[in-house]
Amino acid sequence: MFIFDPHSRLLLQQRADSKYHSAGLWSNTCCGHPRQGETTPDAARRRLYEEMGLTCELEQYSTLVYRERVSKTMTEYEYDHVFVGCCATDPIANPDEAKAWRWVEPEQLQDELQHTPKIFTAWLRTIVKGAGAAGIKGWAPKAQRALQTPIVGGAFELPRWLAEAHYPLNPYAEEAQHHTRQWLKSIGLEDTPRAARQLDIYVPGTYAGYMWPDAPRDLLLILSDVVGWFSCQDDLADEDCKDPHTLEQLLRGVHSSAFTCYAPQPGLLASGLKDIIRRSARLAPPLWKERAGERYASYIAPCMTALMHRVHHTQPGIEGYDSLWRDAGGFQFCLEFIYWVQNIYLPSSLYYSKPWQELCLLALNLFKAVNDLLSFRIMEDPDDDIYNLLTHLRHTQGYSPEAAAREVSRRIDQWAHAFTDAQERLPACLASYGYDEQSVQQMMICAQALHNQWRGNIAWHLTAPRYREIRFENLQGETIDPHLVDGFVS
Repeated sequence: MFIFDPHSRLLLQQRADSKYHSAGLWSNTCCGHPRQGETTPDAARRRLYEEMGLTCELEQYSTLVYRERVSKTMTEYEYDHVFVGCCATDPIANPDEAKAWRWVEPEQLQDELQHTPKIFTAWLRTIVKGAGAAGIKGWAPKAQRALQTPIVGGAFELPRWLAEAHYPLNPYAEEAQHHTRQWLKSIGLEDTPRAARQLDIYVPGTYAGYMWPDAPRDLLLILSDVVGWFSCQDDLADEDCKDPHTLEQLLRGVHSSAFTCYAPQPGLLASGLKDIIRRSARLAPPLWKERAGERYASYIAPCMTALMHRVHHTQPGIEGYDSLWRDAGGFQFCLEFIYWVQNIYLPSSLYYSKPWQELCLLALNLFKAVNDLLSFRIMEDPDDDIYNLLTHLRHTQGYSPEAAAREVSRRIDQWAHAFTDAQERLPACLASYGYDEQSVQQMMICAQALHNQWRGNIAWHLTAPRYREIRFENLQGETIDPHLVDGFVS
């Protein structure tokens, strides 16, 4: 594994003195061997975390046959796979594996190999000699592709002030990523190569780390599990389910198992959410669980109506679209964890107040619109995503894909500024309603956490590997059949 930082520097490790060969020598980021039955990519990810405390997307760059003497009594003769990746954080090295680490420019590494070759491992000397400093440096852009390439430019563009903003990442994000992958495997939700691939490109730990940048480590692990679980539900309950009865049974079974005393025979999804709520509810009053259950229940109707439109090859009309659209992504459920993380559970007089509900509405608009804009061009058939705002504008207003993208970007800009303005006015607004100083302070803390959430959602969309590939053909010049749209307005 060769891990680079965003500045194209390579991460080296100095092998621990306890190693049975090549002890104390400087080498590439880490190495390892697959266990019996383990795939090579899985082994690479495992060893990267075990040795250096890092998790990131790894891309296999090449293979080579390596045969070098590594001690007086041992020669390594191996078929090796070279993986590259990019991390924006420093490692937390396992002292049993590495006693030191450093970032180095590839040109500097080549210079050191020429002048002090004996302080480096034999295999690193072989690889760098074969690739050259320029070749090694050329691996960095491949490693950085998922980390650094924002989706800007052309019609499918976020407002520039949001696309180029700085977004803090929780320092425990990589640990959370590793934890969630292990948790999903333990409950059977990452049991196929396809499921593993979905999580590779979803990076739930990173998502949680951006949405809750200030969360303590123990809480972030649970938050990462929430995000990872939702990625599995999106895959299993939405994309793969074709029968309305089966889908409703599945979603209602998940809700019943997690939030009610009635517990039908649980499936994997139900068991996963039940475990998350069990761990979360121990730290919260009963009212939090009830509100979270209501938020999840509001997710069922959009899923069902979307499936019915796909079954009948229709599109939703304008009437009633907005409320279903906001709830279609499940973001409203994640909003309930704002109170949980802050340990602030708003009383009914604040939770249902007009100022707070307006802020939540703007945040949900931003969650969904950002997702719709940046996911539209990676779908093989955008019409399959019934509650994508761009698809809706195309079918009900006759927009081209590019015009729909510009309109959604304009709305994102408008809603983001409206949220900021409302947040600034919140103290005076609450005071005018007669709320006391403590209530205002609690609401302001929650408002900032809500602000962090929708901004973190943007940060993840700009860095997640799943948004790096354009899959669908340009729909410019398409013809929309008005008879396929319920309540179509020409």
